Amino acid sequence: MRIISWPIGGMIAASLALAGCAATVRDQIYKASATPIDVTRYTQAPPQPLHVRTADGLTLGGYYWPGAADDHDVLIFFHGRGSNQGVGARYAEHLTGKGDHVIVVSYRGFGGNPGTPTQPARVADGPAFVAEARELVGRDAHVFLVGHSLGGAVALHVAATTRVTGVVTLSTFDKLEESAPGGVGALLPDKWNNLDAATKIHAPLVMIQGTADDRVTMTQATALFGKAGHPAALVSVPGAGHNPDMASLGPLVSEAVAAIDSGAMARYPTALPAGWSVQHK
Repeated sequence: MRIISWPIGGMIAASLALAGCAATVRDQIYKASATPIDVTRYTQAPPQPLHVRTADGLTLGGYYWPGAADDHDVLIFFHGRGSNQGVGARYAEHLTGKGDHVIVVSYRGFGGNPGTPTQPARVADGPAFVAEARELVGRDAHVFLVGHSLGGAVALHVAATTRVTGVVTLSTFDKLEESAPGGVGALLPDKWNNLDAATKIHAPLVMIQGTADDRVTMTQATALFGKAGHPAALVSVPGAGHNPDMASLGPLVSEAVAAIDSGAMARYPTALPAGWSVQHK
């Protein structure tokens, strides 16, 4: 995944890493903005504010749309690099209105939240949102992690260590380290090895990938799918780029939740537009 701009063949990134400037490299990996978010600018029906306490004592501000009282499904949405919880809410709003509860995660260092984004911090904060989901919906909640791009990486790594019902990724890469040129990958402070995480997930996985994505290739998506357990599905969307068109993909995500709940992954999705394709395992 071309998640970092590598000037002069990666030599600047290499020099920064060798000099111990991990924070500077991470600035490029995450592109976090600390500017507070007004969610009403991003959504049609603004969600409720949600405050989650992390294991190390930070309070992170996310969002929550309550679902039906008798619905046990809760979808937790993880946004991507250079984004914020407002954009995450814009995407996640397309998952509401079907009875499911929907939570939007916000990371430390993004959108007015305290702290600094790192891979260990992001992965450690994920279970705090999972625990909050179970507090809101109940101990028998069916927790689904949905992530876009780098948010999909977070979802995969959280699911590798935390009990969840299912995972859905949108435009998620295989391994950040291998995307860097000329040996620079070994110097990155955060490796995001999603291939390894996929082997440790004990829940169904649905991947949705556009064939015209200029950041994550179908080759990367296929490699990630190859490491997934069973059951899993890879939906290929012809002509789709990196940022998801949730008006068309939202129903596909909701159908994935229903298919996982009912044990019908082998028949997911029940129908696809012309030119779309799906692989199962």
